[in-house]
Amino acid sequence: MKNTGFVRDVHLAIEQVEREAWFDMYAAAPAAIVQRTNIAFRRLGTAIGLADRGTPIAEFNRVLGLGIDEPASEDELERAIAWMKEHAVPSHALQLAPTARPEGLPQSLEARGYRRTGNGWAKYYRDASPAEGHPIPTALEVKLVRPEDAAHFGQVVQAGFGLPAAVADWQSALVGRPKWNVYAAYDGGVPVACGAMFIDGGWAWLGVDATLAEYRGRGAQNALIERRIADGIAAGVSGFTAETGQPSEGEERKNKSYGNYHRAGFTRLYVRPNYVLPQA
Repeated sequence: MKNTGFVRDVHLAIEQVEREAWFDMYAAAPAAIVQRTNIAFRRLGTAIGLADRGTPIAEFNRVLGLGIDEPASEDELERAIAWMKEHAVPSHALQLAPTARPEGLPQSLEARGYRRTGNGWAKYYRDASPAEGHPIPTALEVKLVRPEDAAHFGQVVQAGFGLPAAVADWQSALVGRPKWNVYAAYDGGVPVACGAMFIDGGWAWLGVDATLAEYRGRGAQNALIERRIADGIAAGVSGFTAETGQPSEGEERKNKSYGNYHRAGFTRLYVRPNYVLPQA
């Protein structure tokens, strides 16, 4: 990334493809699960609101893309907050990329009671150069999940992250869906890890990286990342993005996901903070 204009374009592209991936993920939720767990999603100007009271964590209850495509107006901000308060858990987050406009957006959130909380999310970028194989190949086999095996993916997502049972059927619905490539790593015929790739506008978002506890440390995620990069390049992708939680200073090497993406040639471009309403 050699010039300011290119960096700005990359920042916009990686925020947009992540936004569209999550919006489409919510659109994929089966009607029965939506009704049972109060899943909701909506475009809020150029941002999106995501809500799932059945999964009360920030990843599933947040505003994404605020002020990215164009400056967020006070009205857009008010509508986003009102929608989240109505549909999401009280601990929902508004995420602001460093390029979000107007520049005073963080202060506008703070004036409404939101506070920057935690370390935020590390946002990564990678170009479309081939990935180097890990020096110690895994014995696990990575496969593109077929529709008849969709439950393999959902089960690993649910168990690997320790999420509510309904998440398994929801995530299984991504298999075979347009723009999605969904993968699992197998030990024999047993699915033990997974990852997904969403492609839109020549960009790929990598996410939903989960590994069953007893299979961690066996190279599954390195192999899943390499496979998605290779398949994305074959599909004409020009750039990749992913995100992980930002470790505390000095703790980076202890965070497996953080290390996996750096090892695969991704560069951390910035940290995107979470703004949350303090809970009594």
